Amino acid sequence: MIPTSAHGTNPATATICGLDVVPILCDEEGNIDMVDFKAKIELHKDEVAAVMITYPSTYGVFEKTAKEICDLTHKFGGLVYMDGANLNA
Repeated sequence: MIPTSAHGTNPATATICGLDVVPILCDEEGNIDMVDFKAKIELHKDEVAAVMITYPSTYGVFEKTAKEICDLTHKFGGLVYMDGANLNA
């Protein structure tokens, strides 16, 4: 599961690793849309491998819901990868 705000290499890397990418929408401010995230993680709960988050996002947003995202992902057995590429700038 990868937010549409993530760094572009994240879905590419997941695909190269043989994973199916489930895009997670963002709200008008660039935050992960938690309604969409919760619906999709519930829909895919038996097959969640990971959530990849670029932090800060390509929009420059530090996700305020990062802990909730991590908790839900872990609840369904997934891992969380936080890509700090944009922080380097």
